[in-house]
Amino acid sequence: MTDMSVDAGRRPRPRRSSPTLLASLALLILLGVLAVGIVLTQQQAKSHVQSSFALRGTASAQAVSTYLNEQASREREAANRYLASPRVSPTSLAIVATTLGSAGALVLDDSGHVLATAPATARLQGQLLAPNLPDLGVAEQGQVGVSGIVTSPVTGISATSIAVSFHTPHGTRVISADYPASGLALDALVDHAISYPQHEVYLTDGHGQIIAASPKVFGSTLGAADPWLVTAARQSSNGPVPGATTPTTFTAAGVPGTTWRMLIAVPNSRLYASIAGWTRYIPWVIFGLVTMLGVLIVVLFARLLADRARLSALSRRMERNAQTDSLTGLYNRRALTEHLTRAAARARRHEEPLSVLMIDLDRFKQTNDTYGHDAGDQVLCTVADCLREALRTEDVYGRWGGDEFLVVLPHTEAEGASAAAERLRAAARGVELSEIGLADGISLCVGTATGVHTSPHDLVGEAD
Repeated sequence: MTDMSVDAGRRPRPRRSSPTLLASLALLILLGVLAVGIVLTQQQAKSHVQSSFALRGTASAQAVSTYLNEQASREREAANRYLASPRVSPTSLAIVATTLGSAGALVLDDSGHVLATAPATARLQGQLLAPNLPDLGVAEQGQVGVSGIVTSPVTGISATSIAVSFHTPHGTRVISADYPASGLALDALVDHAISYPQHEVYLTDGHGQIIAASPKVFGSTLGAADPWLVTAARQSSNGPVPGATTPTTFTAAGVPGTTWRMLIAVPNSRLYASIAGWTRYIPWVIFGLVTMLGVLIVVLFARLLADRARLSALSRRMERNAQTDSLTGLYNRRALTEHLTRAAARARRHEEPLSVLMIDLDRFKQTNDTYGHDAGDQVLCTVADCLREALRTEDVYGRWGGDEFLVVLPHTEAEGASAAAERLRAAARGVELSEIGLADGISLCVGTATGVHTSPHDLVGEAD
């Protein structure tokens, strides 16, 4: 049976993903990637700042080491020039110490005993000092010995010493020069260790005593000057300073060849100034603009699709209306002509019979005249129901015009057409419409025509 409910016999199609949903998912993925990219970029920027900060500490420590080695080279050069004689006079040693900027100095012979001091100190003459001063022992092994802050055995004041060995015709000797804790020109290196206006820079020996600091501090030890930094430096070589008044980050680096350490601490507000403030929010502002633009595009895309769907539905509805009889819901004459033309072409191509039924209602005008046009419309709709009930699925039928109906029976012989006509008559006779004078049903006049190579026009004419 065929009617205008063309979707009734079709299987439901699998749902396809909505283009709007796909566009929304694509936008969400894009925004997610952008957000992750912004977060990772900001984290990388922070890591870069931290790496540069740690590198600055290492470079500063290396600069101190370079200075100490240069000072040691100056000591060795001066000793080779003025202290290689069999006897070293306190006067010659004092000249060397003054040239080096040292407060006091001493020379050991090849056995490690004191050969001379400046200023002259009789009690140290011939003494073996290396066991008590590790920097002298390091120098005796041919390396540069750098002490922490110690009490000078020559001057009796707190100082650091640099000891180096030098070769003479009379054996290898060691010169050790004492320098005040802040007198090694290290203050300048410490002051220029970091460029941030707010900072704490400490150069300490192995016992935590401050050799130089920027800014200047009154405490002699790091523990007294900044106990929170001491605690943090014991646990790590860089990172935050827990307990600091303001959030602070530090880095610590050992001075190569010594037990000294360079410690630098900078407030986070200064260290991360280049990636904080408005600079930090600019990517998120751009992200917000991209989000708004993306949402706007998706909305416009969804509206475009909705408009296209409405236009498509309207087009299909108009097409159905153009092919449908508004009263009975069956195909109209135009649609029937198109179907009949295609069916005739197929019949000729496959050498199959094609039959046509032309149906006319008896006494239809009488019913209209007696009971009105509403009764006539009821009769037409009832005949349409009979067609739906009596015909096959592959049959095509509709209202030809007025009280005439046309049925197209593909690959159907004359006998089959006659049988279909009888089924229609029987179905129509079985209808009871007593209220409009059709208690015995509707009487139909059915003409049939069958052919293979017959034109649609001839088939209709013959059935009519």
